[in-house]
Amino acid sequence: MNKVIQSAADDIKLPKEFFSIAKKVYQGDPNWIPEQEEKVRSQFSEDNSYFSNNKAKVFVHESNARLVGFYNPTVVIEDENVAYFGFWETINDSKVTATLFTDFEAWAKECGANRIYGPINFSTYQGNRLRIDAFDQAPFIDEPYNPSYYPSLIKEHGYEVKYHYLTGINQNLPNLIKQLAPSFKMMNKKLEGMFNFEPLNEKVWLENLENLYPLVDSIFSENFAYTPISWENFQVQCGERFAKKMCPKTSMLVRDNDGEIAAFFITYPDYGSLVNQQGIEESGDAANELNSSDISFDLHYPLLKTPRLLLAKTAGIAHKYRAYGLFPLMIMRIASAAKDSYEHMAGAMGREDNPSLSIYHKLVAEGNVDFVPRNYALFTKSLDNTDSSEGK
Repeated sequence: MNKVIQSAADDIKLPKEFFSIAKKVYQGDPNWIPEQEEKVRSQFSEDNSYFSNNKAKVFVHESNARLVGFYNPTVVIEDENVAYFGFWETINDSKVTATLFTDFEAWAKECGANRIYGPINFSTYQGNRLRIDAFDQAPFIDEPYNPSYYPSLIKEHGYEVKYHYLTGINQNLPNLIKQLAPSFKMMNKKLEGMFNFEPLNEKVWLENLENLYPLVDSIFSENFAYTPISWENFQVQCGERFAKKMCPKTSMLVRDNDGEIAAFFITYPDYGSLVNQQGIEESGDAANELNSSDISFDLHYPLLKTPRLLLAKTAGIAHKYRAYGLFPLMIMRIASAAKDSYEHMAGAMGREDNPSLSIYHKLVAEGNVDFVPRNYALFTKSLDNTDSSEGK
């Protein structure tokens, strides 16, 4: 039996099975980072401005699978009205998957959607994509992580890959710095006197948050499936809890000579080992287990074991400075600043056609064998020829 809960503006009362399903799927998996039930429930409350104009619907298949559908009537991608699916977790069962997605797709068509994208939790500001390889490797915070059977299950139900994404983990930071050195020297000379590079920490980020809000919207508005969020939601998603995770030694803010923000690069350590199931068990204090919302660089960086991994996570460059070569110069500066605090460094989750990945491909082409890749995908399916009774 399927349990369905729909909401526009009122609270969605997530059933208890919603969280027990995830625990069932990842039972015994030391790498899984447990969900924060309180945080997830707060996202589905009427306090979330998402529900002012948008819809969501929760689908639960007994105690075996779950999925949430999202529909924003203002989102049009490539001339099609779209719906998203997110928060998908399931046992390895094709019939369960078919039932769950068939019911969701029927709802999406009723809402007016012509196409589905996912996984996307609410919007691309939050969790999205599936991991499609390296299933034995522990995730960092906010990285997609799922059982190995997820990609095949969703493909069986007619979904195909829209975009691939890549994380390249370099496991020899000294060698990487050496390889980057000639380009670093050239780029520094080219841009000398044009920009000021400043350390970016929690205090600086929060002091500039109001100015960063429109800048972030402008920078990322061209990204695929991007949906603007309100100032209130931006403060929640990118406020204090977000900022206190960042590494103040390697994150940076770039200003032009007029003092305006030209670019930023947010980095943070891989804290995953502290908050996954193995880390919680090793802490010996399950009643007061640490979760990702409580992570603070000052408190938790000292607890990390070597090799420590630095994630070059999120970069943004103002449109008028995109042709100046700031991105590679920031990467070079980050690598240099990281050498005394980290052993490994990764460029996190770049889309296959993003110019930022050209650095990774160039380094590999030049003979760097120190990268370990992880791959992810965003999936899609057209609803124009889908029979809503499919799978029933």
